[in-house]
Amino acid sequence: MFKNILLDLGAGVDGELIAHVAEFCERADASLTILNVFEEPSKSVSTYFSSHHKDLQKLVIENHETKLAEEMANNDIDFSKIKNEIRWGKDFIETIKLVIKNKYDLVISTSQEPSGAPDSTAMHLLRKCPCPVWIHRGDLWRGAVRILAAINTSDASEENQKLNQKIIDHGMRLTEILRGHLHIVTCWSGYMESVLTSPRFSEKERVDYLEYEQRQTEKLFEALLATSNLKSSVKGKIIHGNPAKVIPHYALEQKMDIVVMGSVARAGIPGLLVGNTAEKIVASLENSILAIKPEGFVSPVK
Repeated sequence: MFKNILLDLGAGVDGELIAHVAEFCERADASLTILNVFEEPSKSVSTYFSSHHKDLQKLVIENHETKLAEEMANNDIDFSKIKNEIRWGKDFIETIKLVIKNKYDLVISTSQEPSGAPDSTAMHLLRKCPCPVWIHRGDLWRGAVRILAAINTSDASEENQKLNQKIIDHGMRLTEILRGHLHIVTCWSGYMESVLTSPRFSEKERVDYLEYEQRQTEKLFEALLATSNLKSSVKGKIIHGNPAKVIPHYALEQKMDIVVMGSVARAGIPGLLVGNTAEKIVASLENSILAIKPEGFVSPVK
């Protein structure tokens, strides 16, 4: 886990982010590759520069390499330990192709949006990249890093149970590397809870049923934590409510830096590769996001 890491910088250069990721890789004993993807110029633009005896792609790369060297020097980064890839095309497509080719186990990317739904490139990676994707926001590697692992105990399927364990495992590993604090949260609610307020149900019936649902969640949550070899410092929390609202609120209230969560495939629905609840949570977060795919996920990008 976290041994072969790809940092997707798009067409830009961010020396401070590279330095942070390089430090993360050193702590994790991982290799780092920096990827830059440039949009291919149109045929008319290429023809124009060619008619003036200039190789546009070569000029772009030379300018980029100069900026990269300056950023590396300004941030005291040892470039000899870092690989660099340059590709032409669509950012998320080239990133995923490289992940598949070189079997990266983590992609770190940035979002141009400081809060709310990540930008389109980040969302494409969250939906379609086969390995975990970390959407970077803010300053992650300074101070006491707070990590929130959000799991779903309402789905008893084997696929979901495995995904829950992967989320916890990745949260624990992040906590070790970043020397942070881990919170594990699950949410619960009653089936069609609004119906319980109708005159067909007494107050006692409503309370009894909700207490039953809460006890069921507590049993499942405690059983999962008991098998995860957690440290005593890990905080577990069960919250009543809709996870699409509760998770972002808890992350903000507890000043979380990173939210680790699952992005659940929906087979048979073209283009919908992240569950609706996960999409809503992502759109409401102000934190960095580490999205974990379920076992057997296959990217639509070839």
